[in-house]
Amino acid sequence: MTARTFRVIDPSGLHARPAAQLVKAMNAAGAQGTLAKGDRVADVRSILEILGLGVDAGDLIVLDVNQEAESALGSLASLLEPVNNDTLHE
Repeated sequence: MTARTFRVIDPSGLHARPAAQLVKAMNAAGAQGTLAKGDRVADVRSILEILGLGVDAGDLIVLDVNQEAESALGSLASLLEPVNNDTLHE
């Protein structure tokens, strides 16, 4: 599994449509893993769990997914901005 931190850049956060886009991309890639906001964690294949996180624009999330999901991350560029972990401590 590979954990990567992202900032949510969609102005509406991960509401139903962007969450569905995320789940669709993860399922198409055969992804397994989790999406976390703070101490709350959701399965990347479950729209209800992702919506339950209450992710807003600007929030930092951690996506911890298997290698198959790495290829799907590029399709989510309009939703998520990669964050260099070194910049989190500046």
